[in-house]
Amino acid sequence: MLTTCKSILKLPYLEKIKVVAGEEGLNRIIRWVQVVEYPEYSKWLKGGELILISGIGIKNNINALVDFIKDINSRNLSGIVISVGPYIKGIPKEVVEIGNQLNFPVFQIPFEVKFIDVSQSICKAIFANKVDQESMDNFMKDIIFRDFTFSEDILNRAMVYGYDPKKNYTSFVIGLNNTNSTFKDNLPTKHYVEQIVIDVLNKWKKKSIYIMQYNSIILMIPENKKITMNNIAKNIIESINLKTENINVNIGIGGGFSDLKDFKTSVNEAHRCLKVLKLNREINAFKSYDELGIYKLFFKMEDQEEMKKFYLDTLGELMDYDLKNSTDLMGTLDMYIRESGNINKTAEELFIHRNTLKYRIKRIEEISKCNLRDINVLFNFDTAIKIKKFLKMESISL
Repeated sequence: MLTTCKSILKLPYLEKIKVVAGEEGLNRIIRWVQVVEYPEYSKWLKGGELILISGIGIKNNINALVDFIKDINSRNLSGIVISVGPYIKGIPKEVVEIGNQLNFPVFQIPFEVKFIDVSQSICKAIFANKVDQESMDNFMKDIIFRDFTFSEDILNRAMVYGYDPKKNYTSFVIGLNNTNSTFKDNLPTKHYVEQIVIDVLNKWKKKSIYIMQYNSIILMIPENKKITMNNIAKNIIESINLKTENINVNIGIGGGFSDLKDFKTSVNEAHRCLKVLKLNREINAFKSYDELGIYKLFFKMEDQEEMKKFYLDTLGELMDYDLKNSTDLMGTLDMYIRESGNINKTAEELFIHRNTLKYRIKRIEEISKCNLRDINVLFNFDTAIKIKKFLKMESISL
C-alpha cells in the first residue's frame, strides 16, 4: 500500500540499484522523487522525498556530501540515490558511515541509468499505491462509521488489505495535537508522525491496517501474547516525543476482537479512552478500555439528567460556596481524593502548608456535613466529581 525505500528495489529500471548504507531505514515511506544537485535547494523540500543526485554540484567533496545527507535526514526525507560516475566516482566510506549511523538509506546506481527512468518508475508506483491506500482508507471508514450488513464479499475485501480472520486484533486510536498547528494543515509533520508509527510497528513485527484522520491515526493491530499492547503504545509515544517537537500524543486502546464487525465497537472504545485521558488532562499517556472503570458506566448511561442530579446533590453546596467566596474547595477535595486522603502528598501537590490543607478539609466537612474519613463519603464525592467532569466533556449544560 505504501511505496518504501525497500519496495523500489523491485521496480523497473532499478535492477542495478544497490543499497550501500542505512538498511535499518528501508521502511521509510517515499512520497515523491526529486533531483537535487545543489545542497542549498534542500530548504524547499517538504519531507518524504527520495533524492536523486549525480554530484554535479558537489563533485567529490566528501564533507559536502556528508553534510547534505545530515541535512536532508533532519528534514525527514526518505533516502538518497547517488549516481556513481564522472562527478562522484564511488561512495565514500564517510557517506556509508553516516548513512548507517542515521539509519538513512543510501543507494548507488550506475551513471548510465537515466534519472528520468528511475523517477518515472518510482512515481508510477507511488500513484498506484496511493490509489490502493485511498481505497483501503475508504473501506475502513465504511466499517467504522457506517452501518451495513457484513458479508463474505466484505470479508474477502478486508483480507486483500491484510486482515486475517484467524487472528485476534486490538484497535488503537492515536490522538495527536501539534501545539503550533493542526495536522490537517501540516501534511509534512503528519506524514513524519505516520512514518514514526510504522517504524515502531515494524520493530514489533506488527503488520497493521491503519487510516489517517484529521488529528488521529486509527490502527487495527494483530495481538500477540508475547507483546502487550501497552508496550507498543508506550513505544509509540516515546518515539514521537523523541523525534518531534510541539506534538502531544495520547493513545486509546479498544477491546480485543476476532470478528471484523466488532472493529467498530473496539474503535469506539478507544475513542472513549481518549476522552477520559483528555478529561483528566493527561498528556503523552495511554489507556485501555479495560482500565476505564466507572467511566464505562457513564458512557452507557442514557439518563444523564439523573447523573447531573447526583453530582449536584453531592457537590452543590461546595460549588455554591466556592462561587460566592472565590475559593477552590472543590479543587482541594478533588486532589485529596486523588492522593487517597494523604495529607502530606495533597498539600505538596497543591503547594500549600499541611495546616492550610487541614483547615480546608474541616471547612469542606462543615459545608457538606460529611466526614471525609468515611470511605463511603469519599466514594460518593469521587463519583460526583467524575460525573461533573464527564458531563462537561460531553457538552451537557451544567
